[in-house]
Amino acid sequence: MKELIRDLASRGVVGVGLSALGRRLRRDEGTMILYGHRFRDDDEGYLQGLNPAWFEAQLAYLTRHYEIIPLSTLVGCLEQGRAVPARSVVLTIDDGFRDNLEHAFPLLERYRVPATIFVVTRSLTTGELPWSERLGVLFQRTRVPAITHPLLGGRPWPLTRPVQRRAACQRVKAGIVTRGREDRDAVIETLAERLGIEPPSDRMLNWDDARLLQANGIEIGGHGYSHALLGRVSLAEARREIARCRADLEHFLGLQAASFCLPGGSYTDAVVEEVRKRGFRSCFRPDYHKRYNHSANADPFTLARWGLPNAPGHHLEAELDGPFHGMRRWLHRLSLSPRPL
Repeated sequence: MKELIRDLASRGVVGVGLSALGRRLRRDEGTMILYGHRFRDDDEGYLQGLNPAWFEAQLAYLTRHYEIIPLSTLVGCLEQGRAVPARSVVLTIDDGFRDNLEHAFPLLERYRVPATIFVVTRSLTTGELPWSERLGVLFQRTRVPAITHPLLGGRPWPLTRPVQRRAACQRVKAGIVTRGREDRDAVIETLAERLGIEPPSDRMLNWDDARLLQANGIEIGGHGYSHALLGRVSLAEARREIARCRADLEHFLGLQAASFCLPGGSYTDAVVEEVRKRGFRSCFRPDYHKRYNHSANADPFTLARWGLPNAPGHHLEAELDGPFHGMRRWLHRLSLSPRPL
């Protein structure tokens, strides 16, 4: 029901011309940064993909009404104190799934638009999924009726229903998210044996794929070594993740000043400073109130971005050019206003 209401509202906003009006009223707002992950119509590993047909519709809308620029162009403007291109968009993609090459890249080529793919460098070397998707696949696919594990309370946890499997996955994830990579991987390997599932090893790009994309105009950035949530692990672990990611990008792709994307948006000020010290050129910080990036509200290390909806093109049009964002901001301010006595 919620999705139906959302679809009807989006169609209404576009159909009555509110999105067209929004475009006329907001001509000099700066650059919006959008992101996606997977480009398949499934939720493998509990990470929902974007239907490629819907992504094509979104690209068609974006290329009609916005200038799509490389991330490096935006960062260069901010570094040099120049105005960013008005009414522009940057496209970014996280993790480095192989469907980025198989499904997204042909569409990017067809519409002649640039993009940046942030890669988990260990996954490009080993082929394994990032740890959170790897864990998700185990619970999503298992046919074991129940499991007992200390992270699940030490008593049998039923796994016969999808909702039970997903809840178990979330609980284990919460229990290992702060651990170092080796401890985290040890838990996942043990669970793989007990749940009887071998995670797929053919879902990620490899370094040859990354070089091919790079040679065809796609910018490659860093997304950590093993997708650790850098604001949740120890600073020493975060430093290792950032350093190994930086070393891999230089060794395999010759990159010395790439952009960086904080896995899961998780950070501390010390983590961002480490990203800067390691020679990365920029990174994003979650800021759900900032839609446009320009010289007055952002620098290369305070960029904000928004997720592409897993929905047809009219959803994106209504979200970017319609009144929804303004309404949410108004409701948020209203909720924070002091109530009369």
